[in-house]
Parts: sequence; C-alpha cells; structure tokens
Amino acid sequence: MKINFTKKQYKHLLDMLYLGDWLANSSKGKGDQVEEYEEMLQYVCSFAKSFGYDDIITFDKTFDKYYPTKQYEEELQPLIDENDDAVFWLQLSERLAKRDVAKQGEKLMDPNTRLKRIFEEEGKYETEFDQNGIENLVIKKSNAKQ
Repeated sequence: MKINFTKKQYKHLLDMLYLGDWLANSSKGKGDQVEEYEEMLQYVCSFAKSFGYDDIITFDKTFDKYYPTKQYEEELQPLIDENDDAVFWLQLSERLAKRDVAKQGEKLMDPNTRLKRIFEEEGKYETEFDQNGIENLVIKKSNAKQ
C-alpha cells in the first residue's frame, strides 16, 4: 500500500506523531517507553528531507536517529503547555472531589448518588480554580503522628 501526502499534510502528520510520542513517552524512563510510537516517529522523520523539512528534523549519525530541532520543539510547545494546564486543573478537581466524597462516607452511597456527589464537588472545585487558580489552595498539616 502507498499513501501520498502533500507537503502540508506531511507536516501535520509529523506534528501529530511528535505530539503523540511526547504524550506517550515523555514521562517514562527509557525501558518503559512505547517503542512502536518512537519507531513510527523515526520512520516518518526519515522522509523530512524529501519533503523539505530538514530544517526542523535533523539526523544524528552518532545515534543513528532523527531529532527535532529546538525551533520545531518550541513551535509545538504551546500545544503541550495548553494540554498540560487543562489536564492539571481537571485532575486536581477530580481527585479533590473523590477525596471529599470518600470522607462523606461513599461506601454508604449507592453508585448513582456517589457519582452525582463527585460531579457536584468537581463543579465546585472547577469554579473555584477558574476564578482563583491556586490562590485559595492551602495544604493543611495532619495532626496524626507518623
């Protein structure tokens, strides 16, 4: 099978593969990475010069690998930052909501009530964080002896 791409389509594919590989592998150690994603990115990068993108993808003979240039990484960084920011606030709201519902005795609640309470609590946190960020967030020291 053969797939043809325009220069613009190739760049979008390159962007998507870079971002996908970054999402899957940037937080993992060398042995834990999803190798298939890295291999696919390397394969697609091997065509960068043919598409006229050797200014953003370079080949390192020492490591026998293709690497994005700093300029290319900086071009995509705002997308990564935007995603990280959104995930941070959603995860924080969700985790705090689940903690609060657990403290309210979630084991005594039926599943629908529990889920409804979690969504209510999440909504409160989301509103708070939208309005104030972390300004009102306080870490309280536990009185329990450890």
